[in-house]
Order: sequence, then C-alpha cells, then structure tokens
Amino acid sequence: MIKRNTKLNIAILSVLAIFFMSNRGGSPGGRSGSTTDNGATCSTNGGCHNSSAAPAAQDIISTSVPVSGYVPGKSYDVTINVSDDGTSVWGFEMMAEDQDGSPVGTFLNNSQVNSLNSGLRATHKFASSSSSSSDEQTWVANWTAPDGGTGNVTFYVSTMAANGNGNNRGDKIFIDTLSISENTSANVTDLENLKISLHPNPATQKIAIEGYTNNLSKMKVVNSMGERVMDSPFKNSLNISELASGTYYLKILENDRVFIKRFTKL
Repeated sequence: MIKRNTKLNIAILSVLAIFFMSNRGGSPGGRSGSTTDNGATCSTNGGCHNSSAAPAAQDIISTSVPVSGYVPGKSYDVTINVSDDGTSVWGFEMMAEDQDGSPVGTFLNNSQVNSLNSGLRATHKFASSSSSSSDEQTWVANWTAPDGGTGNVTFYVSTMAANGNGNNRGDKIFIDTLSISENTSANVTDLENLKISLHPNPATQKIAIEGYTNNLSKMKVVNSMGERVMDSPFKNSLNISELASGTYYLKILENDRVFIKRFTKL
C-alpha cells in the first residue's frame, strides 16, 4: 500500500510540475508589458517565470502596415521575431493600445497564434520550438485595425526565452513596442462604410446588414479560429441559423478594401 501511494504521489507531482512549469498553450493574459498590464511580463509584477535579469529591449515587432498608416477596418500581419543564443523554446503575448492606453483592434486565431480576451490580445498557440534555428523564433499574428478616429496605435510584446531546464527559473524576457499611425487620408468610401452595422447583434437566426449597399462586393464569415464558415456575394441579410454559438467576423470585400464587423451567434 505504501509503495502504491508513493507511485501515485510521484505521478501527481509530475503532472503538477508539467502544469506549473510554463503556459505551453499560451499566456494566461495580463503579461504583454503594455500600459493596460502596468508593464507586467511573465517574469515581473508577479509573473510565474523567475528571470535572472530584468526584461531586455530588442527589435522584435514589424508589420505589413504601409508608411501611410493603417486603414480602419483593414487586416494586417504583425510579425514577432525574437532571438537569443542557445534558446529553442519560446512564448509571447501581445496587445495593441490607443493613445489613451485602451486596447484596440482585433487579433484573430491562426495556425501559430491564439487570441485572448475577445481578440484584444495575441499569444503563442503552443510553446514553440524553433525549427530553423535554436537561436530565434518567428510568429505572424493577424490584426484587424480599429475604427476611424482611433489615431496612433502602439503594439506591445513580451516574449519569453525558456532555458528548458524543466522549471521556471533562469528564463529570459525580451520586450518591444512599435507605434503606427492612422491613414487619415483614406478614401471617403472607407470612412463612410465604418457606419456599417449589424442588427440584431447578438442574434440567433438572421442579421440585417445596414449602412452598406454595394451589391458587387463579396462577403465571408470567419469564426474565432480564423476559419471561413460562409462565403457569398454581398446581400443585405445574413442567415446564421446553422452556425454554432460563438463569436464570428463578417468581412465585406470591395476591391482592395475590407470592412470587418464582429457579431455573436447565440
């Protein structure tokens, strides 16, 4: 009996050690180093990783946003590339904030990235081991810009470089920020279509699309994982009766412009 209990205790401790060693399925949130998080990272302000040094600044963030600035409602790639000699296990958390320090825009799930807090945060989908080099890691997040009038947006990222010693001690944290501007000279049509609204929202059966009338456009619906679930020419109503309950994004595609509205299926 004693021997059996000893084995059981060892098994339980092993499971707990794996669970508490790191958040391999993504950050728990609140660790992006942003204003919203009061600068907290995985190793500061109560973070569970014990770093041997303070977070170090590194040029990590780049985006597909042009020099002219982001167009409200349009989607962009945000690339996170971090490096550290000898590190092969990585993680990150990211946020975008406006000039008042409020989260803005929407991150979508993809094969590399999970979204948190209804898309206000992005994190690693799993504790990534670099396939090309043991010294760096790259993720590409998909971010949809906020409504017009938001102004400058700053991305905050906190990345963790784990030493792989089986516990949370001695890991390193690298941080970066990147500011982008709003394209205030965007086509008037873009600004007018920011008035697009969906009613009712949340909904169970049908949603009316108001404030948009270009019947030559196309539209599609993606779920919170970024997977396409509907695709059709534009029409002023959307039948969502067969969709599972959850959060979705309606994308209206007009030439090189994309208008995105979020809705909830009950």
